[in-house]
Amino acid sequence: MAEYLIVGNSVAAVSAIQAIRERDKEGKITVISPEPYTAYCRPLITYVLAGDVEEWRLPYKRESFYQQNRVEVLYQVRLEGVDVKERKAYLSDGSKIPFEKLLLAVGGVPFIPPIENVQSPYVFTFTTIADMKAIESCLPEVRKVVVIGAGMIGMKAAEALKKRGKDVVIVELLDRILPMVLDSQGSRLAERALDKAGVSYVLGDSVVGIGRDASGRVRQVELKSGAKIECDAVIVAVGVRPNIKPVEGSGIEVNKGIVVDDMMETNVEGIYAAGDCAESYDLILGQKRPNLVWPVAYRHGLIAGSNMAGGRRRFVGAFPINSIGFFGFQVVSAGMSAVEEGDEDAAIEVLRYVDEEKGIYRKAVIGHNRLLGFAIIGDIRRAGLYTGLIWSRMDVSPFKDVLVDQISLPEAVYPIEGALPPMNFSSRKEIRRFGWAVFPYSYRRLFTGYSARIEEICAFDDKGVCLHDGVDQE
Repeated sequence: MAEYLIVGNSVAAVSAIQAIRERDKEGKITVISPEPYTAYCRPLITYVLAGDVEEWRLPYKRESFYQQNRVEVLYQVRLEGVDVKERKAYLSDGSKIPFEKLLLAVGGVPFIPPIENVQSPYVFTFTTIADMKAIESCLPEVRKVVVIGAGMIGMKAAEALKKRGKDVVIVELLDRILPMVLDSQGSRLAERALDKAGVSYVLGDSVVGIGRDASGRVRQVELKSGAKIECDAVIVAVGVRPNIKPVEGSGIEVNKGIVVDDMMETNVEGIYAAGDCAESYDLILGQKRPNLVWPVAYRHGLIAGSNMAGGRRRFVGAFPINSIGFFGFQVVSAGMSAVEEGDEDAAIEVLRYVDEEKGIYRKAVIGHNRLLGFAIIGDIRRAGLYTGLIWSRMDVSPFKDVLVDQISLPEAVYPIEGALPPMNFSSRKEIRRFGWAVFPYSYRRLFTGYSARIEEICAFDDKGVCLHDGVDQE
């Protein structure tokens, strides 16, 4: 009987459990969970803090899921190290667990910049339920909060705190809001939403120190520019990095993340990685990189779990896809969405449509006649079409001029059909050639059934064997 050890208990772990049980009904599955909770939706913690969602809604898997799949969960235990020769995992409680197959789904850890007095009371990160509860407990004593970082976590934290009646100041090192997602023009629309909501922000500056009074309470932050901002609490939200510390020095290859191949296996046979800790293939950049988004973690776990149980599924790549809303501002982005003119080589072209009065912004980044990224603000109805164009790697040059215009994208593309031979949508080659935008709605629904559907249809046969070898096949 096979013995599977899964370290981590979030979305990658859950999809791996499901994939293992599809192939192996009897193997022993043990899950190491650093938190005392069943799998829960981490993005929802800001909504709980804001009072928009009740805490009981956070878990998306209950104890019954683990019981039905005969999974033993060890709660409140962390991975401290891995012995790849003895095939044992060393845990924070001093125990050692042997394994036959190991999945590292240890997630990411908040990055803490070198700020004086950052490790002290009333300074928080914001990625777990424990973080949320710690912030919640101090709110009665807090009037003003500084949020360090204008990324997605920082913006949602700012919104939640503002809804709780707190004064909020955002400090961002770079010169724009959502700097990994938006360019300067898109950021101005986000700034307008913050202004309207009464949230202050400082761009192009950084916090270098946190000042306290004699009792140890936070009283101010000091910026690199020399300015000081009075506050009662600080939230550090400058980003999350892959958690590679538990495997450093073990012989498992690490870079920015735990390096995996297209089967989600590390350089050590039988040891896999999935989710935020993994460094896998980026479809747009053409190289491996961490991709810390929920749908990618799900597919990582699905593929890793299947292969741990004897499958032959392969990860054909992914790219970052994000959606966020705050203070009435809504943006969906994917791929190289933050690129400005001149940031990349001459092969990159940036197209924009802006209606500032209506708050609508559409941006497309094109390289070698393919869509490499987009950002859409306000009217986000084209998100699925743009995402499909990136996945399909379709040549967009025939309708590039109207890609971001007011005309609907299907209207722009349908006229091409008459100039081409009849399309056979059962053919993988034809699907890739013609692209997502012109698929009949009945066919497009196949792609949106669940997060991995594009990959499953376009890359694997009915047995889960990869069909993608760089050449279009019939």
